[in-house]
Amino acid sequence: MRYVRSGSGHWLTTAAFVAALYGMGDLSAQATESGSVLRGTVFDSTTMSPLFGARVVVMGTSAMGTSEADGSFELDHVPAGEHWVSFFHPRLQSLGVSAPSLQVTFSQDRAVRIELAVPSERTLLMGWCLSEQRRGDRGAISGIVTDSLTGVAMPHVIVTAELVDSRFGDPPTLEVRTDDGGYYRMCSVPAGRSVKLQARFGMSAGRSVQLAVPAGGASLQDLMLLMSEEGTLQGKVVDYQNGAPVVGASVSVLGTRSQVLTDSVGMFILGDLPPGRHLVVTQSLGYGSRTDSVTVFSEETVGIEVRMATGALEIEGLVVMARSRFGTETLNVGGRRDVMTRAEIEPLLVRVRHAGDLLQNMAAPGLRVRETLIVDDFTGVREPAMCVEVSRRSAGGAGCRSAAVIFNGVYMAQPGQFLIQLDPQVIQRIEILNPIDAQFAYGSIAGNGAVVITTH
Repeated sequence: MRYVRSGSGHWLTTAAFVAALYGMGDLSAQATESGSVLRGTVFDSTTMSPLFGARVVVMGTSAMGTSEADGSFELDHVPAGEHWVSFFHPRLQSLGVSAPSLQVTFSQDRAVRIELAVPSERTLLMGWCLSEQRRGDRGAISGIVTDSLTGVAMPHVIVTAELVDSRFGDPPTLEVRTDDGGYYRMCSVPAGRSVKLQARFGMSAGRSVQLAVPAGGASLQDLMLLMSEEGTLQGKVVDYQNGAPVVGASVSVLGTRSQVLTDSVGMFILGDLPPGRHLVVTQSLGYGSRTDSVTVFSEETVGIEVRMATGALEIEGLVVMARSRFGTETLNVGGRRDVMTRAEIEPLLVRVRHAGDLLQNMAAPGLRVRETLIVDDFTGVREPAMCVEVSRRSAGGAGCRSAAVIFNGVYMAQPGQFLIQLDPQVIQRIEILNPIDAQFAYGSIAGNGAVVITTH
């Protein structure tokens, strides 16, 4: 389903006239003796599917009914005469559209059929842009920006529209940002001229799309942003008791088509995995099935060791043996490097002042921690704070693209000041989430990654 952002109410009267696409005609079936019959369907043009559960009413009468799964409805005992017919559904409210109404003539001896519809996205876009297009030589463009690999909608992305054949006196490049659902809208695009659309976020950019919009018209154009590249998972499956390689074990990643058998030394490689957290299922004859959670990073190789037991034993968790961006060399790392447990925090307490100091002792990929000064919103005084950034790309420019700080499940509005004020003695665990995983877990507020701190 395409996402459409709710608009303001200034154009709703106009939308009501265009919201219902209908055709009325007489049916061969005779109406009931006590009144006319109204039959029809309700269609959602934004999703191109029938609208189920729409409440259809004949104004000023007791005739009402609800549309079925195929969008059809039937109303009996409609009094003869001219009546307004309308429908109501939560979908209309989510789009910011008032319920459309039709004036229909009913007679005692004939039945009537009508077709009702939620307005199309193009119609909605033209309605929303009505107040902004004060010149007749303008058109509108809207769409969704998603990550090219994961398909996740990207909030707060910059979308630009640049004239391909710019001339003297032409308006500058148009620029808008996507909302929390990845939706963008441009209402003043020069009509009849080729424009190049492109989405970008930080140092990432998507493929450009070239199109032209007719005067007073609208175009729907989704865009993709090249935020991530595939990663690789490689590892070894061994016997829990003696460490011997398990040959022919099946290793698969849930939700993908990636599946492979271990070779003669228990090794396997799974490539082309989208970045993010995955469930890896390992199965072998004579052993209990095992499921582990592994985080795969963009353009990196993650090495793991899976230990299989013959029975339902409580064994150690998955051991991450290596992570490499360019090769397959291994590091003997005893666990995940983006988590700091209480056991790891304890030895550091004698030499740290606050939670920010603890973060400086972590070796999570892409983590950069530095002290800075920020202006307090209430006092206007520059106060010390911590800048924590989580990115696999090199930092560029001034300022701080701060990661979100989640403290016992609660988002901290001033993360830099909070970290420098938090007593490290109370912390039990710190986890660093990269931007992709963080957005899956906490939404757009964690678009720059997240620092998850728990005290219990």
